[in-house]
Amino acid sequence: MKFLLDSCISSFAVKDLKDSGFDVLWIPETGKDTGDEAIIKKAFDENFILVTADKDFGELVFVFGKPHPAIIRLVDIPAKEQGKFLLRLIETHKADIDKKALITVERSRVRVRIED
Repeated sequence: MKFLLDSCISSFAVKDLKDSGFDVLWIPETGKDTGDEAIIKKAFDENFILVTADKDFGELVFVFGKPHPAIIRLVDIPAKEQGKFLLRLIETHKADIDKKALITVERSRVRVRIED
């Protein structure tokens, strides 16, 4: 699995995913945030799982019909805990991720939406 982490995701998550052996690209390491449309396109074109805290990606998918990879949105997850939440999610929702689901992760629940 390859992950593209938006600039709103913490460096703690980057480290946790890399330490677990995942291929991770973090937008701040690329030098420039090219904007949501370019980010979702890169993730889709290069088969990355997109991780963000930004709800605007849902609008790009559902309102504008942009093609998309799996998108994981972390909501109100403290920076130091983001990686741990992601690692748990990978274990419990791999099948949903493989189906390019849009997954919203909150402290007490996970919501999964898979397009038909």
